[in-house]
Amino acid sequence: MKIVENPPEEQRPEEQRPAHDMSGEIGAFFDGLAEEQRGALLKAVCHGLDAEQQPIALVSAQLMVLRQTRPCRSLLEDSGFYSIESVLEPAACQTIRQCIESGTEQLLPVRIFDHQWDMRIVPVRQDALLLFQDSRPQQVGVTLAAARLRDSASHLLMQADMLELDGMAEDGAMIRREALRILRQANHTQLLFGAPEPLHWSECSLRAFMARVREQLEKRGVQAEVRSPQQDVCFRADEELLLAALMTLVSNSLRHGGADVQLVLSAQQEEENLRFCVDDDGAGMTPQALARMNNTWRQTDAQLGSWGLGIPYARRIAALHGGMLMFLQRDGGGCAARLYLPLREAEVWEMEAGSSYNMTSAAAVSAADIELSDAQGAEQFRRR
Repeated sequence: MKIVENPPEEQRPEEQRPAHDMSGEIGAFFDGLAEEQRGALLKAVCHGLDAEQQPIALVSAQLMVLRQTRPCRSLLEDSGFYSIESVLEPAACQTIRQCIESGTEQLLPVRIFDHQWDMRIVPVRQDALLLFQDSRPQQVGVTLAAARLRDSASHLLMQADMLELDGMAEDGAMIRREALRILRQANHTQLLFGAPEPLHWSECSLRAFMARVREQLEKRGVQAEVRSPQQDVCFRADEELLLAALMTLVSNSLRHGGADVQLVLSAQQEEENLRFCVDDDGAGMTPQALARMNNTWRQTDAQLGSWGLGIPYARRIAALHGGMLMFLQRDGGGCAARLYLPLREAEVWEMEAGSSYNMTSAAAVSAADIELSDAQGAEQFRRR
């Protein structure tokens, strides 16, 4: 790995000079920060990060390290003392630039010296705060809990099958609905907080993938226009997880767009990225709700009885592919979701994630089915 040497002290611009004598405490890191930067840092810390010994760095749009806490300097082994590009993979560096440009927060898994970290990117003005979190101690417990939830849901689905065969369709639908809700919570929790497992990478044709999207929606009774791309593109992805992410966005539009909402799904190559679009003509969002949707890992309108992790789940899938998820207001009304995936062959192959839900003979549903079940009636998911 290339090490960037520090230039002589007198030649280094003042705003690009890291604080050599900075302690590991947040109070010292605050010294000299603008009020807006302090607020953004506090917001990120309040998401559950340890405020006392947290590795934090402030970087510019050129990815120069402006300041960092002592734990961060130790984490980076002084290699990123002047430029974070000497430590992070190119895909992660590009994501930081995109977050600064769009003003969008992102939680990105990164590997630093053979160790996996979650890096939260918090854009502030023309800079970005990078907060690194090692959540491995709690991941095993989360994974075990998610496995137990899946086992319980599988038993419920078998009971629903038997009730429907005995002519008790209403009771069976009620149990099936609850089982799908449990599976959805297990999937979201596992991917966001569970122990990492390798993604199931495969070569995908964009046209074939969009045809599968159309088939998935038709199979579960969702009315939507799915546009086939004019030009086919070959890309690498975990196809099951990517399909689940798009179904999460579809479900979000169906639940919040209104009774007569119309959906259009499309995909195309945009420079070195693939852009997947889910557009609806529904009620849309206020500017405040849109800002919160793009700038926090929590859903903006999580309701009682819902964990509100659907959008973070889709965003995490995009991040694990080296991409990002953004929401926009449509000119004609409604909401537009944009999921970007890089057309790269390197870096991304080394990234890890929690695995998607594995089908069982009892469940007979996929991760994509589970995401759609949040907006569709339970009868759409009976065994056939």
